[in-house]
Amino acid sequence: MHNVMKNILRFIFILFLIFLSLPIFSRSYAFRGLSVTEGLSDLVVNVIYKDSLGYVWLGTGNSLECFDGIHFKHYLIPGSDEKLKRVNVIAEMPGNELWMGNGSGLWRVSKQKNSLEPIARETIGYAVRSLLHDGKGILYIGTERGLFIYKGGSLNQIMIDPNMLSAANSIGGLNLGEDGILWMATENGLYSLRLSDRKIEAYHNVMEEKHVCSFKNIARIGSMLYLGTMGQGIISFDTQTKEFARFVDVGCNVISSLSGDGKSLLYVGTDGNGVHFVSTDKKKVVRSMRHETGKDETLRSNSVYSVLVDKEGLIWVGFYQLGLDYTLYQSGLFSTYTYAPFFDSGDMPVRALAIKGKEKLIGSRDGLFYIDEENHRYKSFKVPLLRSNMIFSCLYYQNEYYIGTYGGGMYVLNPATLTLRDFEPDGGMPFSKGHIFCIKQDRENNLWIGTSLGIFCYKDGRQIAHYTSANSKLPEGNVYEIYFDSTHKGWICTENGMCIWDPSARTLKTDVFPEGFIHKEKIRVIYEDSNHDLYFFPDKGSLFISDLSMTTFRRLQRELLWMGMMVCLL
Repeated sequence: MHNVMKNILRFIFILFLIFLSLPIFSRSYAFRGLSVTEGLSDLVVNVIYKDSLGYVWLGTGNSLECFDGIHFKHYLIPGSDEKLKRVNVIAEMPGNELWMGNGSGLWRVSKQKNSLEPIARETIGYAVRSLLHDGKGILYIGTERGLFIYKGGSLNQIMIDPNMLSAANSIGGLNLGEDGILWMATENGLYSLRLSDRKIEAYHNVMEEKHVCSFKNIARIGSMLYLGTMGQGIISFDTQTKEFARFVDVGCNVISSLSGDGKSLLYVGTDGNGVHFVSTDKKKVVRSMRHETGKDETLRSNSVYSVLVDKEGLIWVGFYQLGLDYTLYQSGLFSTYTYAPFFDSGDMPVRALAIKGKEKLIGSRDGLFYIDEENHRYKSFKVPLLRSNMIFSCLYYQNEYYIGTYGGGMYVLNPATLTLRDFEPDGGMPFSKGHIFCIKQDRENNLWIGTSLGIFCYKDGRQIAHYTSANSKLPEGNVYEIYFDSTHKGWICTENGMCIWDPSARTLKTDVFPEGFIHKEKIRVIYEDSNHDLYFFPDKGSLFISDLSMTTFRRLQRELLWMGMMVCLL
């Protein structure tokens, strides 16, 4: 699957991949919302987690949701007490095994049964507030009754306070330091557990002779811990000096979500003032995202319950009673092509592209553009130089560019002189006013042209064949695609189906397709990858994949395509 998706990406994304070094907080964000209309079963999104395969998991008020970019898969939580169902935390164990904790205990996703199964219900029959996997198979479980350590199928409980009902045993956040210290943020202070000998140390934040020690969540950057509270904002703790301090004010003291990039940024969600990115180096807010009335590209609510910034830089924000907002394409992977100050392809519908060295010929619905960056040459061609501004195809062939238009016939561009001429000077159809959909070259250097009047084949400037539905097996209608595969067969795609050019018999054939193939559909594009699999992109419906002999073929569902693309980009 991974190799297949890589090959799809090579074909789909014809733009150059450019990694930008812009800091995450300098970009603008446009959010897309997900709610009941898109399939979300509950609108309280309490926790967000992205797994190693690229799926996004949402913990809601009554379910665990898996989002693949298109659809939701629901794992409803059994039980009659709605207050206990709300998901508090999600973690991933080896083998892409998903675990979650809620008000009634610990659960694991059973992908075979498509359901949630309780874990150690007789031992952990109460709220699980935090989970932390160490990457080596050990899971630390913070509950309202102390800490559990899961290893190799066994559980070991550690009480912070001998009194089981003590607030010190209610663990809201866990963080593992490189020095073998497990930090636990509780409702009654910050505690450290030295894993080597299980020694526990307590740290209490005293401000104006009052304990401010009820911590909801925890994040660590270097030697500094950052603790979120439900009424006093963010409090920092220096693990070297063991000192607490008030940290940056984010305009709301209710810190519902707190995480970091491990370097210098904190991602802060507040229940009342949106989302904020805080620089721990500069000790200030460097980016804020809120709901602002009358403005576009804002969050739908300031009541934020969860925030995730994933490895690609996408931002996921969960709300109280409003579902989820998330951003698209925040990694800065792509930029629109420009050749300043003459050409900018931004917002331009580009239909055709030919690249020869430093030369680029770009066909759009707004005309034709020639760019030679090395020699600083540029020229645009539009009506009245062209009979139509809609460029549908172009090909570099025998030192010149051949250009097909919609309604304006076909032209040839000489790159040395930057002059256009008609492909057929006598003005015959379809090369004067017809539609030219594709221009291809076969292994014998013949020029094949798919048009509104069938297929034309030229050799050394002379027409050697013209295939129509009347004189051959060519299906009726416009010819949208001609593709020559590595065995030199020609796949011909028309308005009403496909046929194949057999180079050995030098004829078009339609009786070679097996039952269940895609040959009766309107295909726009065909591509062969390095493994010699053919990809058929239909005008409507799912991608179709086949081997060259049409012995093995299948449809690829859209959700699998999206997932594979995400995996390739990870």
